[in-house]
Amino acid sequence: MPLYQILPAHLPTMWPLVAPMLQKAVELEPDVITIEHVEYQIRTGQMYLLAWEEPEVGITGAATVKIVDHPMERVAHVTLMGGKGIVRAHVFAEAMNWMRSLGATKAECRTKGTLVGMYEKMGLENTHQIMQVKL
Repeated sequence: MPLYQILPAHLPTMWPLVAPMLQKAVELEPDVITIEHVEYQIRTGQMYLLAWEEPEVGITGAATVKIVDHPMERVAHVTLMGGKGIVRAHVFAEAMNWMRSLGATKAECRTKGTLVGMYEKMGLENTHQIMQVKL
């Protein structure tokens, strides 16, 4: 299967391959999270790590997902995506199947700017605008 979950036990081996891909996503909003925070959350089971592997090429993309339980739904929140080929219809379809296997009833991601159009092409709907203030 080209899309698979990397278990925390395999993180020491796989992290050098996927961290540079995820780092590019971190750099879009460096004040929100660091790559060290991402690694910690994956290692401690707070976040899942998915990888996309192309035959005869190797790992070309990675994504991180948090599962958020609400009273009426279980949301798979995609926190980071990076690499080549991760945002393609068949990869996204496999990711949605993986999310459903964990009981997710909805998938979401936070984005801004030019990335909104890319996600809309993948079938995601812009349902909320998040307003923030630093405290």
